[in-house]
Amino acid sequence: MTETRDAVRSPRRDATRERVLDAARDVFADRGVNGATVEEICDRAGFTRGAFYSNFEDKADVLEALIAREHARLLAHLDATLALAEDGGLALDVATAPGLAAVVDQVLASIPADRQLTLVMTELEIHAVREPGASAAFREADERFRSRIASVIERGMSLAGRTLLADPVDVADAAVSIVARSVRRALLEGGGADTDAMARAILPLLLLGVSRPRQE
Repeated sequence: MTETRDAVRSPRRDATRERVLDAARDVFADRGVNGATVEEICDRAGFTRGAFYSNFEDKADVLEALIAREHARLLAHLDATLALAEDGGLALDVATAPGLAAVVDQVLASIPADRQLTLVMTELEIHAVREPGASAAFREADERFRSRIASVIERGMSLAGRTLLADPVDVADAAVSIVARSVRRALLEGGGADTDAMARAILPLLLLGVSRPRQE
């Protein structure tokens, strides 16, 4: 995004930008990153190419903005849940696996299951593996996201009176992978399968296994 574009932002332009991002999200999910075109994104958003290029430089620019937006939305859900815990609105009884399971269930329930987001993030990862030279923005955003998830997990475990025994980023990667696979498995099963079922069963055991009660 150029400095000139940022300088002329307005509520109307922001609304247009969000509509383009929503359309890009759907097109990337349906067509894949490589298969999607600017024309398809414009058609889905109901805008001309002029409206597109007044907000974004190209498809790569849209990808970068979309990744940033979706990561920010997910982190906002997690931050809100932990803020509730810090205010005493979320019981943190994690002395046992069932107690931690109840907390994990509340955290998972705070994050909306999203088929389109799952498809988009899967497509982006595949794109980054296939074309590493063209995916620097995704890798950088993913690294920042993993770091933030790690800090969220550390903060949550600290609130629970526990200390991680493994690298927080490794724990974050494992947790995110479990949640993502849980969603994908439910989507494959179809019929309204519970997207959190696998994550609900495995995450408490993972977090207990890689932590211990904090020693005062």
